[in-house]
Amino acid sequence: MSKFDLSRRQFLGAFGATAAIAGLAACGNTGSGTTDDSAEGTDTAALVGSISCSGATSFQPLVEKARDAFQDANPDVSVAISGGGSGQGLSQVAEGSVQIGRSDVFAEEKLEADQLEGLVDNQVCIVGMGPIVNADVDVTDITTEQLKGIFLGEITDWADLGGTAGAIQVIQREAGSGTRATFEAAVLGGEVAPDSFRPVAEVDSSGTVVEQVAATSGSISYVAFNYMENDGIKALTVDGVEPTQANVESGDFTIWAYEHMYTREDEDESTAAVTKAFIEFMLSDDFADTVVEEGFIPMADMQVKKDADGNITAA
Repeated sequence: MSKFDLSRRQFLGAFGATAAIAGLAACGNTGSGTTDDSAEGTDTAALVGSISCSGATSFQPLVEKARDAFQDANPDVSVAISGGGSGQGLSQVAEGSVQIGRSDVFAEEKLEADQLEGLVDNQVCIVGMGPIVNADVDVTDITTEQLKGIFLGEITDWADLGGTAGAIQVIQREAGSGTRATFEAAVLGGEVAPDSFRPVAEVDSSGTVVEQVAATSGSISYVAFNYMENDGIKALTVDGVEPTQANVESGDFTIWAYEHMYTREDEDESTAAVTKAFIEFMLSDDFADTVVEEGFIPMADMQVKKDADGNITAA
């Protein structure tokens, strides 16, 4: 794994003992403002502060649910959540304008070497991704090679895939999208579409992809599993394998990514405790059921792992 892929224990150390103790005290004592330490004669203050988190839209709904529960337990804390895609989240955490940068891809895939200095990679869950089509498309299974041909502009009619004749309308994610980077790494294998290939649209969020595919006859795109259950679209199997959590866990379905929440090891002390506590909450057993309910996969359930170069091996 990357040298920036720190474990949960390393992450605690990266923030320093002061931040770790403050955050853990707050998470373990959310029902009251202070605790009395009779041995030392001091009080431990409740968690207080505001942080910002931007980036990948693929797991933004999950992060928003975590934020709501976290703020309910810590009423003096505010966590601002915004989108913008993985590239934006990584750039903003690298420059220090947000405390957490969400990404579907390893930072090494998006940032320059000098921007990686001081970043901490917190992998909070796994996201599976796969192709979706307009509900009227009568193709149900597609091979990886056929997907590759579509997104390279080489296959342009559904009749070529055994469906009813009609133009294949490709709806693409915008440049900088982590979902796009993950999909292209798994499907295109490093090949790049020619300049002559023009998708019918390039959109800036997973939600917009769903809306556009549902509204566009003959269209195809790709989204995270948690966006597949929507009216007007349907998910395709790939090489005969269904896009399910179990198939990602086993390694049978290969289009997936870690959901990263990058932080800085040199984060200011005024926000570090809140940042640490929020990520600890997302990794907690208490939040694991919500991770699954929202269509994501807990880290502990994976039987395989993936490195920054896309190599998948047994966990």
